[in-house]
Formats: sequence, structure tokens, C-alpha cells
Amino acid sequence: MKDTNRIVNKTRRDFLSMVSKAGFSASALSGSILASGMLANRFAHAQGGVKRFCAVWAGNGSPNGAWLPNGTQMNDATRSLEGVKEVCNFREVDIVRGGHGNIHKALGSLRGGSDWTADTVDQQIASVIGTTTPYQSYQLGVHAIRSCCNEVMGRKGGRRIPPQINPSNAYSALFGGNIPVNNVNNVLAKKQSILDVNREALKRLQTKLGQFEREMLESHVDSLDKLEKRIIATSEPQPDMQEACKSPSWNANGYGTDTRAAFGHQTELQMDNIINAFACGLTNVMTLQLGNDQGDWNPVGTNFRNNYHNSCHAASFPNYVELNRYLNARFAYLIRGLMDRDDPAVPGTKMIDNTVVYFVTDMGDGRSHSGANGPNLVASRMPGFKNYSATKGGDNRHMIDAVTVGMGLEQYMGTNKNTHKIWPHGGGTVATQILA
Repeated sequence: MKDTNRIVNKTRRDFLSMVSKAGFSASALSGSILASGMLANRFAHAQGGVKRFCAVWAGNGSPNGAWLPNGTQMNDATRSLEGVKEVCNFREVDIVRGGHGNIHKALGSLRGGSDWTADTVDQQIASVIGTTTPYQSYQLGVHAIRSCCNEVMGRKGGRRIPPQINPSNAYSALFGGNIPVNNVNNVLAKKQSILDVNREALKRLQTKLGQFEREMLESHVDSLDKLEKRIIATSEPQPDMQEACKSPSWNANGYGTDTRAAFGHQTELQMDNIINAFACGLTNVMTLQLGNDQGDWNPVGTNFRNNYHNSCHAASFPNYVELNRYLNARFAYLIRGLMDRDDPAVPGTKMIDNTVVYFVTDMGDGRSHSGANGPNLVASRMPGFKNYSATKGGDNRHMIDAVTVGMGLEQYMGTNKNTHKIWPHGGGTVATQILA
């Protein structure tokens, strides 16, 4: 039996050896998380590739009969994914032990207990592919916390992993520095941007970086500058949102959790954080929780003017379809961003070529809270996956294992707690229909 702990530990040792041989000091790395991320990308380049995993959760399933495409023809709820369908595998599955209050079960965590076998699959995958990055994994959310409850999608060692639900705070934590949030004018008048915290350390490393790495670093900085400008720009309420945006949280950070416009906007900013964190080598595993287990977020620009949960229970079927389509448009934003972005860790490829995005939910049709026909979507151009498929059958545990196999991590799957890293959630059954 292969001891996969030895493989993971050797990868970590090889990375540290590369850092030492390249002449980088520990102080240089500690001075800049971006510099550390650049080295993680250099290591991935030297190893011939990188594997990344992103899980995105959104509750309340999808309207039965309106989600799964018919062949290559998108359905009513999924037509917002038309422009990115070439990298998508759609599959309707039974959601095991789902329903409100069970967000974490969408990513496994069905065993209970406090050892790794009960972790959600993102944490299990991170224990394999996250050993050389500054963050082994990173959790984000949008409207993900309810005042009464703290149910979240991630579990590690039997404990909940709370997501960072504010895009500007996530950006600050990931890329260094702090955005003053009490006064927009303080932001606009600030002489140094967030990235200045890193620039001095990066400057010291310029002579040790190759031409390609210097060019990619400049590309990272440019993308982060653009994201920073967007965050600053949204720190002021728009005229048509003044009445709905009076909460201190919105006025302080620009992303009030009780505004109609906040959900879609914050979602895209968090997705920008994901793409940039991946591109900068800060982590290889991220999760994004869209909403809480009640789905009480509001859309903007839709005919239905109430929240997502009410579209299931207090509205017509077309309203539910419309808001599910709105949600799928957010998914398309992330997929398109990964399709368009050059991958600094693997020259000549796009980030979607080396990244798996797994969209999950907690139930089938949100109107009945049933587990049948739950929407699962895997988007990737990694060679282990089909370029496109639309199928149904099995349950979400089989999809979890298919993601692991498609990523080429099958050797780490097993039930021996001492030698394996990823629990076989499906008990040996894999949704091979999405695999190449």
C-alpha cells in the first residue's frame, strides 16, 4: 500500500529545497505573501503543472425540468451558461442528506467525527495540493452568515471553517495592507495602494526572477490594481440605492448585506479575488458560499423582486427559474474569468486548463426540499474531464469522487487513515460520465 503522506511530504521538501537553491531567504518570503506565491508558481512550473480546486455552493437546488440541458441545448435556467458550456459537465444527482441546515454535506462530511475522514472534500484535496502555497485553502462567502445560525460549507477536524464574507476584507487579507473603510475620501486620498505593502519586498526579488516571471508579476499587479479600483469605486452608494443602503456595514465597506444590488456585485468581487489568488499562487484550493441555508439573498435587474427563497415558496415557477438563471449567470462569470486568464504557473495555458470548479447545492427542487435531481456542475479543461456533458444519475457522493479522479488524485483516495488523504465518499462508485 502506497503511503501518500510520504508523497505529500516529499513535495513540500522539494519546494523548500527549490526556494533555498534559488537564493531566497526566509525574511524575503515573510515580507511578502505575493513573493511566496510567485515561488509557488515557479515550483509548479518546474514540476510541469499545477492542480487547483474551487467549490462554489448555492442553496435551494434548481427548478425541476428547467436546469439540465437537452443535449447541447441549454435549458431555461442554464441558458446564462451558454457562452461557457464548452468546459461544463452538467449532471443531475440525488443529494444525500441535504436540505436546509446541511450545507457542508454538499462536499461530503457525512461521516462525523474529528479526524480527516470527516472533513469536507475541499480540505482533503487541500491536504494534497495545498502544501506549497501560502494558504493551504481559503474560504469566501457572500451573504453566507445568518444571525441565528452558523452553518457553513467547510469542515476540518470536526470544526466549521467560517468564510470571509466581505470582498474588501478578503482582498486586504490576501494581498496585504488595509483599506480604510470608515471614509471613502480616505481611500481615494491614500498615497499608497494595498499593493505597496508587497512592492518593496518584490523589488528585492526582481533580480532573482526570470523574464517570464517578471512579466507575469507585472500582469498580476495590473489585475490587482484594477480590482482595487473597483472595490474603491463601490465604496459609495449609487443614487438609486441610497435608501436601501443605509446600514453601517454598507456605508463602511461598500457591500451592504441587506441591499438588492449587493449580492451579485459582491459575488463577482469575490470571484475576482478567487481568480487573482489562484493566479498569484496564494492558494490552490478555494471555496465560495453564495448565501446561507435559507437563500435569503436578493437579486437585482430581475422581474421577480423578492429573495431567492421566496422564489421557491411564495412565487410562480417562472420566478424560480428566473432567479436560478440569475445565479447561473454568476457561475458563468467565474468560469469565463478562468477561461480568459493566462495561467502564470503553466505558460501557454489558461487558468481553466489547470483548475476545477465544482458547483454544488443542498437539495434538488427547492420548492419541495426534495433530494432528487439536484444540480451539480463541474467546469474545467483539465484532461481528466470531458469537454462537455449533460447527464443524470447516481448521487452527489459519486460526483465528489469523480472530481477527485478527474484531477488525477485517485492514488490519495482510500480508507486507511494512516496512508490516505481523501476519503472515497461514493464507496467505490464514481460518476464516470463526466470523465474523459
